[in-house]
Amino acid sequence: MVKRTIKFTPIAASVALTLGLTACGSDNDRNIPVTPVESFTATGDAQFNIEVTGKAVKGSMKSAVVTVMTLDASGQSVPVAFRSAASAEAESFSEEALSQSAADAAVEASKIAANPEVLTDESGRYSIYLDDDFTGPVYITVKTSAEGDDSFLRCDAYVGCGDYDVAPEEDDVNDGDTAIEFGEWYKTDLELSVVKFVPAVEADTSGVSGSAGDANVEASYKANVTFLTSLVAALLLDSGSSVDEDAIAKASLDTVVQVMGQDAALLLSAIIGDLSNGGAVDLSDVDGEEELTDGILAIAQLSSSIQGLPSIGDVMSSIKAGIKSGQFKGNADASIAAIATMLQTAITNTANVFVAIATGTEDDIKTALEAAFAAKIPAPTAGEIVAFAANSADVAKKAKAAKDKAVKNGAATDASLAAAAVKVKKALEVIGCTGAECTVGDDFYTALAAALTVEVTASQTALTALEMSIETAQSSLADVQAMGGDALTADNAAAFVSAVTLLKNEATTADLTAKADSIFVKSQGYVTAAKALVTQSSDYQQVLDSATSLQTDASVAVTDTAAYDVALAALVAEAEAAITEFDVALAAAKLVAEDTADVADEKKSVADTAEAASTSALANAENAMVDTAANAAEAKELAMTAVTAASDFAAAVDALEIAIAQALVAANEYLALEGEGAQAMIDALTAMQTAAVAQGELASEQFVTAYNLQLAAETAVAKLEVLTSVKATSESLSTMTVLTGTGADAVADAADILADVIDELAEMGNNSGTGTSTRNADWDYAYSLDDLTLMLSNATTGEMINAAASYEGDKLVVAWGATLKGENDVSVELVTAATQTQALTDCVDFAAGTIDATQIDSCLVFTFDGAVTADNVDDAEIIMTETANHVEIIDGDSGFTGMLSITADDATDSGSITLEGVSGDVDFKVMTTYLDSDMEEASALTITVNNAMGYTLSITGNESAGYTGDVMAMYNEMMMSFGTAAKTTNGLSITYIDGDVVDYTDVDLIDSSK
Repeated sequence: MVKRTIKFTPIAASVALTLGLTACGSDNDRNIPVTPVESFTATGDAQFNIEVTGKAVKGSMKSAVVTVMTLDASGQSVPVAFRSAASAEAESFSEEALSQSAADAAVEASKIAANPEVLTDESGRYSIYLDDDFTGPVYITVKTSAEGDDSFLRCDAYVGCGDYDVAPEEDDVNDGDTAIEFGEWYKTDLELSVVKFVPAVEADTSGVSGSAGDANVEASYKANVTFLTSLVAALLLDSGSSVDEDAIAKASLDTVVQVMGQDAALLLSAIIGDLSNGGAVDLSDVDGEEELTDGILAIAQLSSSIQGLPSIGDVMSSIKAGIKSGQFKGNADASIAAIATMLQTAITNTANVFVAIATGTEDDIKTALEAAFAAKIPAPTAGEIVAFAANSADVAKKAKAAKDKAVKNGAATDASLAAAAVKVKKALEVIGCTGAECTVGDDFYTALAAALTVEVTASQTALTALEMSIETAQSSLADVQAMGGDALTADNAAAFVSAVTLLKNEATTADLTAKADSIFVKSQGYVTAAKALVTQSSDYQQVLDSATSLQTDASVAVTDTAAYDVALAALVAEAEAAITEFDVALAAAKLVAEDTADVADEKKSVADTAEAASTSALANAENAMVDTAANAAEAKELAMTAVTAASDFAAAVDALEIAIAQALVAANEYLALEGEGAQAMIDALTAMQTAAVAQGELASEQFVTAYNLQLAAETAVAKLEVLTSVKATSESLSTMTVLTGTGADAVADAADILADVIDELAEMGNNSGTGTSTRNADWDYAYSLDDLTLMLSNATTGEMINAAASYEGDKLVVAWGATLKGENDVSVELVTAATQTQALTDCVDFAAGTIDATQIDSCLVFTFDGAVTADNVDDAEIIMTETANHVEIIDGDSGFTGMLSITADDATDSGSITLEGVSGDVDFKVMTTYLDSDMEEASALTITVNNAMGYTLSITGNESAGYTGDVMAMYNEMMMSFGTAAKTTNGLSITYIDGDVVDYTDVDLIDSSK
C-alpha cells in the first residue's frame, strides 16, 4: 500500500539553514530571501498475488506477446501493474515530486514500469499476477505476428489454413509442402483478447491453474483467450461505459446467441456468463486440461471452422458488426450475411468431420475430409482435388491421433466423445439467429437454468468421486510416510524407495490436482452464469446456491490435492536421500523395477478382462435382430452396452500403456546399474507394450463396430416407432367412408342418376316439364331446356339433385348440388351456392380460369370440339370433362369434408380424380390417374396424409400385372418406404418392413370406371 509522507530533502534543509543565519545580519547586506522548495515523497509496497491465467487458442498461439491493461469508467484501456510470477515478498517503491498527487502517480508508474514481457508457451498458456488489492476489469490481448518475432499459430482446421509463402523444411509437424495443414505451425498476424472481471472478494488459497498450490497465490481466475472472448471484448470496449460482471455476462450471452443460436447457447450453460472460463481447446493437440463437454466441443469446432476461412480478421470484424446491428445471420449488409453463410458451411463441414473422427476409422475420416474440402471449394480444379486427396490420408491419421490423445489425456472417453460429437453436430446444423430468435426470453432462461442445474449436479457427482479418491490417496500417503522418518532403516530403505515410486506413479496417473482444478474452474463459471440468472429472476437463487456450494467444496479439494502434492514431493526427496544414506541404489532399483512390472501385470490383467467383456458384448450386439420394435429396442441396449464396454476396454489399455512406460523407465534405470535380469525385464515389458498396442487397435475397432451397431439399432427403433404411426394411419384410411366402396358409390350413383334422367328427358323432346322418371321411379323431375335447369327429388329417401347450366363458347358449364343417401344411411352432400344464379356465375368463372377450385362449390364443365349452343349441342363431340365438387359425407363415424375433382380426356382416353379434405382427424389428399389403352386400363393412385409424418400410399399398375406400390413416410427428414402395397379383389394388402402383413377390406379407393 502507498504510504504518503511530507518531508524536507537535504538540499531544502541546507537552504533553510543558510537563510536562517543570514537573517541575523544587517539589512544592508542586500540578501534576497529564497522561498524553500517543498518536495513531496510517496512510498508504497505491492504484492502481486492475484493470478489470472489461461490459454490463447485458435489453434494454440505459441510465443505470442501478451499485453495486460485495465479499463477505466469509460471503457478505455489504461496500463495496469502486473508480474509474471506471484510475489513471495512485497516490492517497495519510493518517488518524489512537487505535489503529493504527482508523487503518488510516480509510484504507480514505477510499478507499471517494472511490468515484465510475457509470452505464451507452446500450448498458448500464460499467467500474470495482479496487485493483491486490484479489483475491476483486466483487458488482456495476445498477438502473433507474421514477421519479426518467434510467435506461431497452430492450424487446427481439418481442411487446412491456407498456404505458406515458402514451404518449411519437413519435420515431425510439417510435411514439407506449401499447404498449411492440420497440426502445422505457421506465422500470421492475429490478435485475440479477453476482458476478465476480478471482484473484490475474500482471499482464497486455492491457487487453481498453472500455479496450483502456490502459497503466494491469494486468488486465481481463469481467463482463456479465444475467438468468442475476443468478440465479447470488442463489444465491451465499443460500449464506451464501465465494465462489470453483469456487462460481461450480457455481452457473452448476446455473442453466443448471435453467432451460434439459442440451442447451441444452452450447451454452453456452464460458461455462458463468462466465456473466458472455458473453450480454449486446440483440436490438433488436446491436453486434457478441459473436458470435452458438449459446449466446449461446440466452441472448439467453431474456432476450428473460422481458422479455415480465408481471413480470420475479416470474419471477426463482420461478426462484430453483425452483433452490434442486432443480427449477424441474414444481416441487411450483404457482405456480413455472406460471411454468416460461409461460416455455416465451414462449421457444418467441421462437425461432419469430427463425427467421423469420434466414431469412425481413418478411412471414414478421409472420406469426410474430402467431402468437406469439396463443400469448401465447390468447384475445385483437378490439381486441387489431387493435392488434397494426396494429403487427406495423412491428415486423417493426424486427426485420429489427436482424438486418441484427447482420450488418453482424460478430456473424454471414446463413448462420451462420440455422443458429444453427434449432439454438437445437431446443435450446429443451423447456427446464429434471425428476428425474434435473437432476443432471449423467459423460456430461454428457464431452459438455461435447467441445463446449468444438470452441469452443477454432474460436477458435484464428479467431486464426490474425486473426494473419495483423495481420501484413498491420503491414506496411501500416510502408509508410505509411516515407512520413512524414524522408521527408516537400511533394511527397509529399498522398500521405502519402491513404495514412494509406486505412489508417485499412481499420483501421476490419477492426476488428482488437475481434476480438482478443473472442477473448481467449472464452479467459477457456474457461479457467474447463476448470478446472471438471478439478475433475471430471484426464482433461480437455488441454482446460485448450489453453484456456490460446489465452488466452496471444490476449493477444499484443490487445497487438499495441493497439500498432497507437497507431501508427496517431500517423500520423493526423502526417498532420494535414503538411497544415498543407506547405499541401496541397486537394491532399490531392482525392487522398483520388479514392483512397477507387477503393477503393469495387474493393469494387463484388467485390460484382458476388459477385452473379454468388450468382445462378448460386441458379439451379443452383432447377433441381435432389429426386425421388430421389441427386438430393435433390445438390440439398441445391447449395442450401447458394447459401446461402453469397448470404451472401457480402450481406457484400460491406456492405463496399461502408462504402467508399462513407467515400468520400462524403472527397468532401464536398473539396467543402467547393471542389475541382474534387467534386460529380461525390458524384453518382457517391450513385448507387453507391443501387445498393448495391438489391444488398443482392437479396442478402437470394436468401438467403431459397436457404435455403428448402435446407430443401426437407433435407426431401426426410430423407424419402427414411425411404423406404428404408419400402420395406424393405414387403418384409419381403410375405415373412412369416402375411401370405401360405400362412399365412392354414393357419389358415382348421383352422377349416374343425373345422366340417366338427362338422357330420358332428351328423348322426350320437350323444352320443359315436370314428372316422374320412368327409369328411376323414385325420382321426380322438373326441368327447363330454355333456362338449362334441372331439379330431381326423391320423396322416399329425401334425396335431391339440382343443376343449372350455361353455354360458354366450346364449353357447357353446369353448377350442380345434391343431397344423397348411400348404403347404411350414409349422407352425401354435393354443396352448392345459396342460389343457382350465384353457383352458375362461380362455375363460369372457374371454367374461364379466373378463379380456382378453392373458390367454388360444385361444378361440371364439358368441353366440345367446337363452339356449342342449344341448336348444335346434340351434334357436338365432348373431348374433355372436368368436375370439381365440394363434398360432405356423413356416416356417423368419420365423415368427410373436402373437394372431389374429376377430369376425363376423351382424346387420350385418360383422366384423373383428386379428392382432398378432412375425414375424422385426418387431413388427406387422393390423386388417381388412369389411361385406357387398346389392351387395358393402367392407373396410378396416391394417397397423401397432410401431417408431419407425410404418410403417402402410392399404387400403380393394370389389371393383368396387378396393382402394387409403396407406403412411404417421413423419417430423418427423408421419405422412406415402410411397406409394399398390393391391390386385392376387395381392398388392399400391405406388407410392412417388420414383416407384418395386413389386409384392408372394402377399400374401393375410388373406382375410376365410374
